[in-house]
Amino acid sequence: MVISFGFTAEWELGIPSGADGALAAHINACSCDACRPGLCYTGNAIEMLQSALQLTPSDHPSMTRCLLKLGAEHTRAFQESQDLSHLDSALSAISNALDLTARSDPEFPKHLGNLANILVMRFNFTRDISSLDEAISKLREVVEATPEEDPRLPCRQNTLGHLLELRFKKRGNLSDLSDSIDARTKASEARLAHHTHLGFLAKGLRHSLQAFVQRVDALVEDGKETPLERSTQEVDADSCGCDTLSLLCTLGRLLHLRFQRAGASSDINSAISFHRLSVRLADESHPGSERFLDNLGRSLQSRFEHEERLCDIEEAISVYQKSANAQHNPDCHGSKLQYGCCIMHRVGTCFMSKYTITGDRADLDEAICTFQRMVYVDPGDVQHPCVAVWLHSLARAFIVRFTLSRDPNDLSEAISIQESLVQQSRRDDRALGQRLFTLSRMLCTRFCEFGDLEDVDQAIALGRKTIERNPEDSAELPDFLEGLAISLTHRAQDRAAFTELKVLLGAESARQHTSISMHQQQAIEYLTEAIGLIRKAIELTPTGHWKVPGLFHNLAGCLHLRFENAHALQDIDEALAVQGKAVELACERDFRANGGAYKARLAELFLCRYSHTSNDTDREGMIDNYEGALASPPRTQEDRLVVAVRLARSCSKATQVIAAFDAAIDAATLMIGLDQTIVQRYFHIHVISQMPLEAAAVACDHGRPDKATEWLEQGRCLVWNQLNHLRTPLETVRAYDPELARDLADVSRRLEEAGSMRPLMNIYMSKAKKLSLDDKARAHTKISRQWEELLAKARALPGLNSFLKPLPCIALLESLPSSGNIVIITAHKSRCDAMALVANLGEPLHIPLPDLTISKAREYAAIMNKKLRAYGFRGQVGGKVMSNEGDEDAVGRGAGQYQGKDRNVLYVLKGLWIEVVKPILDALAIPKADDPSASTLHRMWWCPTGVLSFLPLHAAGVYSDVGPRSECVLDYVASSYTPSISSLLERVQNDRQVEEGVSGLFLTNQPNVRGQRPLAGTTKEVNSIHEIATRQEIRVLKVEGSALSTDDCLKYMEEYSSVHFACHGLQSNNEPLKSQLRLETGALELGAIMQKNLKYADFAFLSACETSTGQEKLDNEVVHLAAGMLAAGYRRVVGTMWEIRDSHAVDVANDFYGYLMDHREDGSGSRFDGSRSAHALHHAVRQLRARIDDAREVRGLPDELEKSLLLWIPYVHYGY
Repeated sequence: MVISFGFTAEWELGIPSGADGALAAHINACSCDACRPGLCYTGNAIEMLQSALQLTPSDHPSMTRCLLKLGAEHTRAFQESQDLSHLDSALSAISNALDLTARSDPEFPKHLGNLANILVMRFNFTRDISSLDEAISKLREVVEATPEEDPRLPCRQNTLGHLLELRFKKRGNLSDLSDSIDARTKASEARLAHHTHLGFLAKGLRHSLQAFVQRVDALVEDGKETPLERSTQEVDADSCGCDTLSLLCTLGRLLHLRFQRAGASSDINSAISFHRLSVRLADESHPGSERFLDNLGRSLQSRFEHEERLCDIEEAISVYQKSANAQHNPDCHGSKLQYGCCIMHRVGTCFMSKYTITGDRADLDEAICTFQRMVYVDPGDVQHPCVAVWLHSLARAFIVRFTLSRDPNDLSEAISIQESLVQQSRRDDRALGQRLFTLSRMLCTRFCEFGDLEDVDQAIALGRKTIERNPEDSAELPDFLEGLAISLTHRAQDRAAFTELKVLLGAESARQHTSISMHQQQAIEYLTEAIGLIRKAIELTPTGHWKVPGLFHNLAGCLHLRFENAHALQDIDEALAVQGKAVELACERDFRANGGAYKARLAELFLCRYSHTSNDTDREGMIDNYEGALASPPRTQEDRLVVAVRLARSCSKATQVIAAFDAAIDAATLMIGLDQTIVQRYFHIHVISQMPLEAAAVACDHGRPDKATEWLEQGRCLVWNQLNHLRTPLETVRAYDPELARDLADVSRRLEEAGSMRPLMNIYMSKAKKLSLDDKARAHTKISRQWEELLAKARALPGLNSFLKPLPCIALLESLPSSGNIVIITAHKSRCDAMALVANLGEPLHIPLPDLTISKAREYAAIMNKKLRAYGFRGQVGGKVMSNEGDEDAVGRGAGQYQGKDRNVLYVLKGLWIEVVKPILDALAIPKADDPSASTLHRMWWCPTGVLSFLPLHAAGVYSDVGPRSECVLDYVASSYTPSISSLLERVQNDRQVEEGVSGLFLTNQPNVRGQRPLAGTTKEVNSIHEIATRQEIRVLKVEGSALSTDDCLKYMEEYSSVHFACHGLQSNNEPLKSQLRLETGALELGAIMQKNLKYADFAFLSACETSTGQEKLDNEVVHLAAGMLAAGYRRVVGTMWEIRDSHAVDVANDFYGYLMDHREDGSGSRFDGSRSAHALHHAVRQLRARIDDAREVRGLPDELEKSLLLWIPYVHYGY
């Protein structure tokens, strides 16, 4: 920066009198401006002046003039030779001249300014701070001695401000920065006052910064044409470079700097006003216009970080984009700004900051896309000096997205980028400290996710290294200290050994174990160090700084953890006090993003102390703060869910509990958003899957079966419900707004496609592929937002305010099927219950199940799984399907063999009968049927939740070959299952006859799939069904084996209302949407079926193994092939819970379709009607059971009762 001090070495010419007048005259003559070039930079000039001074009496009038000339010549000599002795001689000469000059002399300030100028030159050459101190002192005198009307005063004030800024940067003393601001404020006031149209701003500035800010803000908000917009032509550049725009810009920068150090809101507000004014005064052609926009954007960003005003970050984005457009170059690589960063990089960081407040995935996607387009470019561009900064930002953005998506690929990508940056950094690179710090935080994040101690130990090591290489006076040091403290805290929380010992030895013995004591002691040491680090960070951070609440928050967390290990009450007391400060400061600053988190932590601390003291005041504080946290804007829906559940668990009043769980369910559904792919949604669902069960149990405790039913309905089958919403008929909307209905249909289609088709990114993909996938992710997010906007418009239509909103319980009770009851069953560790939906009953019938426990339900599921594997009905060995040699009935459409002697399946079925099914039948007063095969048999739709989803409720009963006659569900009702109540009611409400043109039956058998056991029976099965259908003149198509491709299969599913698959099936536990029906030409996956919105679909028979098995981690989502067929549009589906025997499948199919044909309505023509499929399956299974029992009697094998049950139980019916 070139500094113009406004001081000149001009001397009046005159001939002194006296004995040596001739010499003095010669010196004066040769020192004039005209002769100076010939005399400059020579020893002769200095020697002649020194000789003249020796010959001139000290009281001679020319003495001062000669001294000043000598000082000027020594200054010129220094500039030529860089000999420091010349500067010292210049200082001596001018000091002597000043001693001879009266302070009242008009030239005194100018001479004193020349002295200050030389002192600055000495400081710049030697870096000796004492020279700068003396220069500032002299310049203060100059400013004080300069009259207000002197036009040179603003320039001198600006110069003083600059020197004070230099000293601030050297020493870090805030008083110097404040004095610099004061000096330049006075200079700005004078400059503004010289312009007619800016005088009112000068008056405001003279009064106070606050008054000035108010006047500038009023002008900006007014937006009217004012002379201010034309004032650029009126602002003349001062000869010393102290023009109005430069002063305004500098003042804004200094106020921003002071805000960063002291955190005073008034400073950042003033800085923004100065920058806004400079932007308004400078037209687009002004050489500093981009700098002015950049400064304004930076200041807005800082205020956003401090006060979290959404309007600030949005304005910052707009300002940066305007600056980028002004360069007439859309490529951000050419848009370099100060500190080596480009404008578009700032745009990306703004979107990141905005995301922290809005939680809007679109903002995060915009940030990542911006960074990627700067990084994922041609190899030659990686030489750009800013690329390391861009990569650093991209890595941090991936980490943020990981916290949202939990996609390990995002975490891996972030760490890979950051490790590369650290490895490529020079040891003396100033940015290395920040890069090490960021890598440390990322490794700590990975430890929290996967628990690898090597990650957290490396994070701690990097944190220590970062601090060691960072100077004590660094502004970043508090962040680094806090980061290391957080890593130490996570290291202290490693309780893997403790948890394992607790399981193995029991709680009491575990607490007494030596290794636990050692672990706790080590944890205390980690936490004590962490506490010390955060205390130091707090000491180094100015009291009013915006980061202080966060430091208090983390300090309280460390104290809390140390209390849990050391049990010293003073720790929890201090934690409460410190967290209280954090909450208080957050409320003062209106922290939208963190206020709720701070209150939640305070509530946890009250809960912790309450558990030790039982003090009611602590309990009240806990509830009050949980309620406050829940009422605050959440950082994420996951945070809101956690707070809501904790509040619900803490309250005793029914109203509070109900309200809290209402919020929890709402947060859970919002967590699983349509802006995610289905795979991502399933990945998140398992985290929250048990919460609706807890909510339902609490609702039953409070006598609210209606709420239990609502919560179970809203908190389960989330993906299915979303798909149903996207495929909802739009007739009601179309009646009011046809165009809106068209838009909804189009967006719902695109949203479903985006959710089903996009693969996840991984670190091995090319940069181009990664960029392409993120472009698709952004588009997906935008489509999701459009969907929400269209829904809002639809709900504004008359009578549609609840369009696609969760149905209240009363609405669920309005459209119940007339042929039976729906029963939803839940098992939680606190209690087990059933809610039966009965027509004409105002609320669900609550049926407590006191004899059932969650541990029993899990035991039953474990027994069933073990026995199914043991008998060969589930699983594979060594990757190959096993067979039972010599037993033709053992040929199954799946795998496995083992002969077991225990009858634990009987135990499970009996338990389910006594503890679950029979109490429900009794409560509903459903008697044992006189004729269980009657077509009018009462229907029961089972809707089990959680672990109960894997149990055969439809076969519960007491089975025995001796003693009392067996009794089971088959004797009472025809059973069906439904994933959710609403999916069944939708089918009830839209029950209709399929159009004759598409009504029909598509059949396929796939006997010889590569890698699978041949299924000879499938050919017989399909041929038999085809013969039955043909005899009845039903529209039917049969395509066998390799003649059927997956694409053709999907096409036929659209052309025929009903389908029958006789093939192998496979349930994928790791990727549920990869579950498939095996064709000889490929696999028909669940994901592909779900993408089909089959408008005329009616019935599907999946004669394959494991088509309704479900996924253990998604027990509340009902993720299996049968449910997928329902999601694709089929009204009713027959599937299997485990593998079925090939020979039995033929018999079941014959009996099933024979029943349907026998009960066809007159005049059906070529139509195929699956509406009686539940009774048909009931009939077919009863026939299979009878045949199996007869065969056992003939063969004399009563001990095979258990295995015989497993042969007919797997057949299940889904839907209406």
